[in-house]
Amino acid sequence: MSGSDFTMSVSGITKNHAACGATVLERILLAIINAHSSCDTDGQQATRLDAALLALLGPARRNQGEMDKALLFMVQQRRRDICDFELGAVLTRPKRTFSAARLISELASLAARDVMGCSDANEIQATALVLCSTYRKWRREQAGEHDHVREALENETVERFCDELAEWDIPTKL
Repeated sequence: MSGSDFTMSVSGITKNHAACGATVLERILLAIINAHSSCDTDGQQATRLDAALLALLGPARRNQGEMDKALLFMVQQRRRDICDFELGAVLTRPKRTFSAARLISELASLAARDVMGCSDANEIQATALVLCSTYRKWRREQAGEHDHVREALENETVERFCDELAEWDIPTKL
């Protein structure tokens, strides 16, 4: 797991950790956390996972949190634009017209300025280029078919780690 990987935050932890996009490391840590949960700590898995990741990997790059917020902003704005445009096509009210969805580059510039706090034109442009690239990469990954082989390998890896941890008397619970 490299520092440059774009992964959405794990929120709303469920029994099926693979379904919520958790990495193998996060799933293993969650298995350990679940095995060591009590009435007092039940429901705090996300907080405990964040603490474990911080302890193991150190703090995230300062800019990564801002980048995640900017990308989330772009996704939300893009969805809103598309929804508004489609709604405008369905509704035949002449009083209100909806414009086409903004370009990814426009959303990236807006996110660089409003979310990441860039003020210099060169800084906005450079940040927007990175945001565009990251957004398009994320969209390609989202559009791809579900990789059943990768999921099976990840599940097997998690199970092997849990088995190894059990040999060291470290309980886990998937």
